[in-house]
Amino acid sequence: MYVQRWPLVGNITDVDAEVPIASLQNLAKTYGEVFSLTLFGKKRIFISSQKLMEEICDEKRFGKLVSAALGELRNGIHDGLFTAQNDEENWGLAHRILVPAFGPLNITGMFDDMKDIASQLVLKWARYGADYVIPTTDDFTRLTLDTLALCAMNYRFNSFYSEEMHPFISSMVSFLKLGGDRSRRAAFMAPFYRADDAQFFSDIEYMRTLSQEIIDKRIQHPEDTKDLLNAMLYGKDPRTGKSLSQGTIIDNLITFLIAGHETSSGALSFLFYYLVKNPEAYRKARAEVDEVVGTESIQVHALQKLPYITACLRETLRLQPTAPAFSTTPLSPQGEVIGGKYFVEHGQPIAALLSQIHLDPAVYGSDAEEFKPERMLDETFKQLPPGAWKPFGNGARGCIGFPFAWQEIMMVTAMLLQYFDFAPQDQSYNLQIKSTLTIKPKDFFMRATLREGWTATKIERSLSGSIRTPASTKSQPAATSKPKTEGLPLSVLYGSNSGTCEAFAQTLAADAGAKGFNATVQTLDSAKQSLPPGQPVVIITASYEGEPCDNAAHFYDWLQNLNDGERIESDYAVFGCGHSDWSKTFHKIPNSIDALLEQHGGSRMCARGSADAAKGDMMSAFQTWEDDIFWPAVQKKYGVSDADGASEAVGLGQGLTISVTSQRASRLRADVSEAKVVETRLLTAPGVPEKRHIELQLPSEMTYRAGDYLAILPLNPTETVHRVLSRFSLAWDALLQIDSKSNTTLPTEHPISAFDLFSAYLELSQPATKRSISMLIEASKEPQTKQTLQNLLETDFDAQITQRRVSLLTLLERHPTIDLPLSAFVASQMSMRVRQYSISSSPLADPRRATLTYAVLDAEALSGHGRHVGVASWYLSHLKPGDIVHVAVKASHQAFHLPVDSGVPVLMFCAGTGLAPFRSFVQERAAQIGAGRKLAPAHLYYGCRHPDRDSLYADELARWEKMEAVTLHYAYSQAPERSHGYKHIDEAMRADGQLLLDLWDADARVFVCGSRDVGDSVKNVCMDLAKDWARQRGKEPSDERANEWFDSVRNERFSTDVFA
Repeated sequence: MYVQRWPLVGNITDVDAEVPIASLQNLAKTYGEVFSLTLFGKKRIFISSQKLMEEICDEKRFGKLVSAALGELRNGIHDGLFTAQNDEENWGLAHRILVPAFGPLNITGMFDDMKDIASQLVLKWARYGADYVIPTTDDFTRLTLDTLALCAMNYRFNSFYSEEMHPFISSMVSFLKLGGDRSRRAAFMAPFYRADDAQFFSDIEYMRTLSQEIIDKRIQHPEDTKDLLNAMLYGKDPRTGKSLSQGTIIDNLITFLIAGHETSSGALSFLFYYLVKNPEAYRKARAEVDEVVGTESIQVHALQKLPYITACLRETLRLQPTAPAFSTTPLSPQGEVIGGKYFVEHGQPIAALLSQIHLDPAVYGSDAEEFKPERMLDETFKQLPPGAWKPFGNGARGCIGFPFAWQEIMMVTAMLLQYFDFAPQDQSYNLQIKSTLTIKPKDFFMRATLREGWTATKIERSLSGSIRTPASTKSQPAATSKPKTEGLPLSVLYGSNSGTCEAFAQTLAADAGAKGFNATVQTLDSAKQSLPPGQPVVIITASYEGEPCDNAAHFYDWLQNLNDGERIESDYAVFGCGHSDWSKTFHKIPNSIDALLEQHGGSRMCARGSADAAKGDMMSAFQTWEDDIFWPAVQKKYGVSDADGASEAVGLGQGLTISVTSQRASRLRADVSEAKVVETRLLTAPGVPEKRHIELQLPSEMTYRAGDYLAILPLNPTETVHRVLSRFSLAWDALLQIDSKSNTTLPTEHPISAFDLFSAYLELSQPATKRSISMLIEASKEPQTKQTLQNLLETDFDAQITQRRVSLLTLLERHPTIDLPLSAFVASQMSMRVRQYSISSSPLADPRRATLTYAVLDAEALSGHGRHVGVASWYLSHLKPGDIVHVAVKASHQAFHLPVDSGVPVLMFCAGTGLAPFRSFVQERAAQIGAGRKLAPAHLYYGCRHPDRDSLYADELARWEKMEAVTLHYAYSQAPERSHGYKHIDEAMRADGQLLLDLWDADARVFVCGSRDVGDSVKNVCMDLAKDWARQRGKEPSDERANEWFDSVRNERFSTDVFA
């Protein structure tokens, strides 16, 4: 299919210069298994299915074609093995001479040199310790470059002995990047890129000069070794008897240095990304290393006994082939027809998009985008059809260094899992791609903790084979920064997606100093394999759809899989957060952790605490548990009393001090990136709750899928900030220097303006807690005020404070005589949290832009003081085009995405702004249909008040319905006469019961988004339809069977995104 193009430049605007493979993937999703692009008059065909891949890999009909970016690389490496055309003599000579050098015995003989370099990496990470933030791709690049150079030509770059990367790497990266850029521009544009071209040829000169120096050194000092350099210098072509010229040797030296390390470092980086993101796979891989390698220094024979790690590597290269495409062309001068209908001329490039071919649902099923190593175990792998897995190219022109790379990656992976436990530096990191001609993860950082029993010294001796360390499945606790207070050590571990449990952990840690303890705060995953010994441990966590939070998944997986005899010798306490509307999974993870710790010998210090978001103020519930249950129990157990001045510290500031000056400064949060507002508009008419649309231009490296979330870091409403400034008599530009004696998330490195602090860092509208009211009582000097506040604590606190959302600020305004220190007010507030919104656009429409569809919360405050304004919705509603907003893409549940197989029907049910993710789904389908794709039917059931007032995107949806991207079913609660009499979507569903059953039988996927009421009503109809389905087949329907059916399809074929 032809992608619409512009005159002269063709499809240049359809391909992102920064990450071209991402653009090509989106085009493949839009246009299907074959499409063509034209760049400055040069046509190129792209394929993305296994069937077409099988055809173009037939070496009798098709041969490799070097063009586009690879063609540009010929400026530097000419007809080297990677860039030679099929008919060039030097390719045949080099190939026949070098194939023996990559034989099994020679590769096995390189093991010790590979291990030499891998040991340098292992020792670096061991010596730097658990606080070291590992630059994953950089360190793996150092590893693979040094390995290739040592094994291939006995040359040492010594990359691990310098902070800076070797100049060859920067020249190589620049060479590859500029080569790609040159391929995407017309010749007449060259005068505008003189500086780039000068750099391009300078890079070439450096690499060729270095290669010549390596050759000269070998000629002057010959070595009796069977490495690649000797093979090229002294080898003879067995067919012709010819040798390689020095120019050809240089071409291939550079080729090996580039291709031999760039793809391997990317593969290792992607492999460890998938392992740390998939706890079950990580555990199985590590267990395999423990069983096969144990505590011995790894030997080459062990690599053949690691089938699960082999499967992990295969699956990694399926999802992220580091050389993401290669090109062929018909050998016949008359051209070829592929797929039975697509004619391709001789000499016309056919680019195989491996990253899409490897996701073909016809081969890998509906879960093709998920990381599942089991599908790549030997027996299953052998049954894959031809062309289904081609990360190393095809046939005679496939990667000659495949055995070398495989041995290196397997060895390094086993060594690292043997000595370390790994975790991502940022648990919320979503994979981003950095692209030259190969791909790697962008900004992916890890931390490595030594497993129990290993020290850097022991590892060094182990690698040399001089010691054997006792086996252990535990890891050493991660090192943490030393707190500023004295006391007994206490570890606070949290699992948190939204930030609530992290805020509770920081709150408890801030209180610890006054209670005689010295607290450190870490994620639960930092303690996988071993809880901190010899100290009390507090675990604060939530569940996410019945699963552990992102930064608790590895810990929970470890805990679940402990053997019966494994003991945990720790004193612990657990606090759980959740929402009781999700009754089946309410507190599932904290309850399970509590039970498992006790089952394996842990000593529970006090009763488990819990907070229910459905009841309102979770912070108050947490602080009540902390003050009344946890601290009394742990102090009694350890014989610890409150520290001197504890009452004042806890009541009036928690050890926090703030000095005020008169200059302005600000500090931005580091976990989000800047996006620019492109468009905002109102979607509703007057008289109904306000709903709005906002379009954002995302940072170039940020990618998303239809169905994902966008996390927004908001600012507090200006009026609320002014209330704080007024209450504490602060100028808006007053400079606050914050210093804390305990853990805090507030900016302490630099002064910050009062306006910035209260705008960006604190949740000012959260309901007051019992502890904060006790603090006000202590600070008050008036008996009447004290009694009024005391009555709040002793009567119905929940009804008077929590349910009415009365904030600490509101209480201070009610009682202006209370002289509360500013530090006490700040220390009592939760840190500002991001808010997640479903993205309402598809990247197929524009990968650099994302839209949000949201309701503006603005109602009379139940507290009786002004209005209750939603922090995030107020913030978004006041943004204007050109404004900057801080955002991060958050992946939704894997099941909440459109099916990979376009032949699967889609059913969508929603109300109000629950339409947001389904607008993205329908927009994606419209883009695909507009490109000529044939899709299975999709039905959208959408409820709102009135078609003329709040029917969101009605014109747009109607246009997409005419394209057959969706069939619309409306339910108008205030105008049922205009929706076939249906007021709510469940009524429309019941009327269409047989249609829905027929689509279900056609393997339909069901998606629900909206309030809890919407979710329950849709579920109830589906349960009734399941009973009807059973009756139609002569089965006896029952509620029990219907519930079993629903549980079996939940998060598989039935996916929900329900908000409270």
